[in-house]
This record gives sequence, C-alpha cells and structure tokens, in this order.
Amino acid sequence: MWTLFKKKKDVKVVQPLSKKIDDAVARLEVVRNRLNNRVKVLEARSKEIFEAVVKAQAERDKDRAVLYANELAELRKMLRKAIHSELSLMGVVHRLQTVRDFDELADVLAPLREILIQVSGDVRGVAPELSENLRNITDTFDEVSVELGTFPEIVGAGPSVSDEAEKILAEASAIAAERSKSKLSEVEI
Repeated sequence: MWTLFKKKKDVKVVQPLSKKIDDAVARLEVVRNRLNNRVKVLEARSKEIFEAVVKAQAERDKDRAVLYANELAELRKMLRKAIHSELSLMGVVHRLQTVRDFDELADVLAPLREILIQVSGDVRGVAPELSENLRNITDTFDEVSVELGTFPEIVGAGPSVSDEAEKILAEASAIAAERSKSKLSEVEI
C-alpha cells in the first residue's frame, strides 16, 4: 500500500518545450532588467566622477584629478562589462524565442503533412505523377521536422513502393476501375 503512494510522488509532470522556453525567457528578462538598472546607476556615477575630474583639473589639483580619473577608468570597465552582459542576455532571449517559434512551426507542419498524405493517397489512382509530387513534398516536411528535432508520427504508412511498383499499381487500378464499370453495365442490362 505504501509503495503505491511512494510511486505517485516519483511521477514528474513534463512541461512542453514552449512553456519551458517561456519560463526561461521570463527569468532572463528579470535578470536583464536588473542589469539594465545597474547600468543606469553606473552611467550616472560615471558622469558624477567625470565632473569631479573636470572640477579637480579646473582647481589645478592634479592628485585629486588622477585619483578620480583612476576611479572613473575602473568604473567604465565595469560599465562596459555590464552593457556587454546585457546585450548578451538580449541575444539569448531572442534565440530562445526563435527556438520557440520553430517549435510552433513543427506544430503547424504536422497537420499539413497529414493532409498531404491523405491527398496523395486520394489522387494516387487518378494522377500518379501528382501523387508522387505530393509524396516528395511530404518528404521535405519530414526533413524539416528532423532538422527541427521533431519527428512526425508515421500514421498509416504502408510498405515502401518503388517507382516501378507505383506504375504497376496505377495500371492495376485503371484495370480494376474498367472491370468495375463493365460489371456495373452488365448488371444494368
């Protein structure tokens, strides 16, 4: 009895990729906003120290001017690092959003793929060359899905058919249709 409760605790809920990406983007945006606030503070402090350097130079107090200039140089190094970090975080956010968009693209491709498979099957007997073209387009969708890392579910995929076998099937379909017509005409007479 206790093992049943223990196993329930071990079950983990798996979030979809887009939800995980949205969470990561939200957390990164919080960090980036805090870093942006820090950049603004550093820029304001940089202006203050620069004014202090100018004032010390105007008063011909070289020692104090050098002291402020050194402090300003260190502050500007920190400011450059903070700005670079903020820009890097923006790049990460944009790339994550692109990944999310590709994940959504995979969700759009799957139903389109199924429609193409159905239409290809429907026109196979009527226009085999169009069916082949549709199958090639479906293969392209499959390649895109593989490149995106999402694999389409293979629904109703029968055995693979060579070009020669496809011609035989088309010919047999035409003969079967003709025989059906002749049987219907015999029944009507």
